[in-house]
Amino acid sequence: MIFCTIVCCKKRDTWDDVYTNTDSINFGNSYQDVINDYNDSTDNIHDIPAIEPIKPKYAIIWAIIAPNSDSILTKENMSSYQSIGSDVIEMIDVSEDAKYRKMDEFEKTLYKDGAVPTGMNIRQRKILVFDSYAEASKQREEFIK
Repeated sequence: MIFCTIVCCKKRDTWDDVYTNTDSINFGNSYQDVINDYNDSTDNIHDIPAIEPIKPKYAIIWAIIAPNSDSILTKENMSSYQSIGSDVIEMIDVSEDAKYRKMDEFEKTLYKDGAVPTGMNIRQRKILVFDSYAEASKQREEFIK
C-alpha cells in the first residue's frame, strides 16, 4: 500500500512538469515582426506560375431512328426516319472514350424514356463538340429547324 502511494506521488510530479505556466513563455515576436514574416512568405507565392483552369467544351448528340426493316439509310426512305438531338452537354474530357460514353448514355436514355417507337432502332448517332455554349446551341437550333 505504501509502495502505491509513493509511485502515485512520483507520477504526479512528472505530470506537473508537462503543464507549464503559459505566463512564463516569451514569444519574442511583435505584431509587426509577424506581419513582415507573413509578407515575405507570400512573395514566394507570386513567383509560382498560374495554372490555367480547364476550359469546358460543349457538345450535342444526334441520333437517327429508323425502322428495323430498312437495311440501308437512304434519302428515298428518309420520310420514315426520325432525328432526335440532345440538350447541350458540358464536357471537360473530350477524348474518344468520353464521347462514346456520352453517346451511349444518350442512347440508353432514349430507349428508357420510350423515345424510340416499337419497330424502330437507333441506326446512327453522332456527337459534335464546340468551344462555346453559344456555338453548340446555334448548331442545335439549325438541326431543329
